[in-house]
Amino acid sequence: MKHQATTLKTAALLCSLSSMALAGEPMAQAPAEPSAAPFDFCSWLSSKPGTLYKDATNPWISEFQINGRFHYNAAYVDGEGANGKDWNEAYSEVRRFRLGGKISFLEYFTLKGAVNLVDDQRSNGSAVKEAQDLNWGYEDVDEATLSFNAKKAFGIEDVDGLNLIYGRFKWHGGLEARTSSNDLLTVERSALSNKLYDSARPTGFAVNVVKGNWNVTSGIYSSDGREPDTDLGENFNNRNNNEFLSGWHDDLMFNTEVIYTANEDLRFGWEFLYNDADKYSNHFATGNDNLLPYKWASTLSAEYTVNRFGLNSELFYGDNGNIDDHKTKGEYDRRGMFGGVVLTPYYWIVPAKLQAVVQYMYAGSEDGQGIRTNSRYFRGSKNVDNTGKAGAATAGDVNGGRGDALHTVYAGLNYLVCGDNLKFQAGVEYTNLNTPLYKEGDASAFTYLFGFRTNF
Repeated sequence: MKHQATTLKTAALLCSLSSMALAGEPMAQAPAEPSAAPFDFCSWLSSKPGTLYKDATNPWISEFQINGRFHYNAAYVDGEGANGKDWNEAYSEVRRFRLGGKISFLEYFTLKGAVNLVDDQRSNGSAVKEAQDLNWGYEDVDEATLSFNAKKAFGIEDVDGLNLIYGRFKWHGGLEARTSSNDLLTVERSALSNKLYDSARPTGFAVNVVKGNWNVTSGIYSSDGREPDTDLGENFNNRNNNEFLSGWHDDLMFNTEVIYTANEDLRFGWEFLYNDADKYSNHFATGNDNLLPYKWASTLSAEYTVNRFGLNSELFYGDNGNIDDHKTKGEYDRRGMFGGVVLTPYYWIVPAKLQAVVQYMYAGSEDGQGIRTNSRYFRGSKNVDNTGKAGAATAGDVNGGRGDALHTVYAGLNYLVCGDNLKFQAGVEYTNLNTPLYKEGDASAFTYLFGFRTNF
């Protein structure tokens, strides 16, 4: 009996201790579900958010993507014309607004295109009021190409890529021209690059081959352009792109582009551009109808990076031919050889965020009007002087930007909010143009530039 009582006391003590122990510990709970990661706008913007569908196993449609860009510029020019008069002008411009798309279908085909949705002509010096408006909505097609993956279709093992392409192309002409406007280091391309590129959008056929470190593209294109719209102040000496695909009624243009990537820090490029059209074989009744202002041109470029430093360099050489050989004596001086150099060093002050850029360009020609400045902004479409009066008669006259020697020096900063997908650019450019056949023979200006760029 005594033994039973002892056993009961022991059991009661153990139960009491157990209860006390349990009372001192928290109740076990189910593990909390991980909280969702905070939304990262920059990661989203750079992750191709326009990819609406992608399935490589679908033989009908394997990918559908939309893309777009919006670019805005502001500028102020303060200069002295070849007539010795000072002039200044301010600009505000919606530079680009484009929407595009890409669809891959039937295993071997890819259709890409984009349309321009703004036409900002508020700084246009045309006497026609309708040519000085800001118009939103469809303007024209920027690019439209259909590619056929011949390597995949025919099982070609000797190359890493082989594509046959037809459609409306963005014409190239060196490193800056083949660089997307989203990724430019400067607010605008250099004048030499723009001379070769000339914003041309020819219709043509091209072949692209990739083999190891080599990437080669060669094509043949139509020089057909649309008829100028005289109601908007255009004339027959303008080189006008068609709104979409052009015909093959005129002479041809050719290009070959070779890119060699030595390693991740060094890349070389070479291009050759040839224009078979001239005033005598390709024109309307009173002027030119070809897309390029030269006979042939070639470029040699190099891109080098090391740590935070980079350098883009490019040499240009070409022949104006008789493309601008019209009736007046001055325009005969637009013929002959031309060439130059563009050097663009840059440095990352804050890696991937804040970038300092400098660019030097020299362009020269053997004839007195063989090279030309950019239309933005030195050429000054309105040339308003300090009195507020418009027109070259009262303001600094820059001879339409034509001369035989052109020097530009640019210095600027790029602030990348979300990489090249969202950034601000600011810079100042000094321009000096020698015009030996015109008035006092020299024009110069400082141009202060601001650019906003975003794309997806």
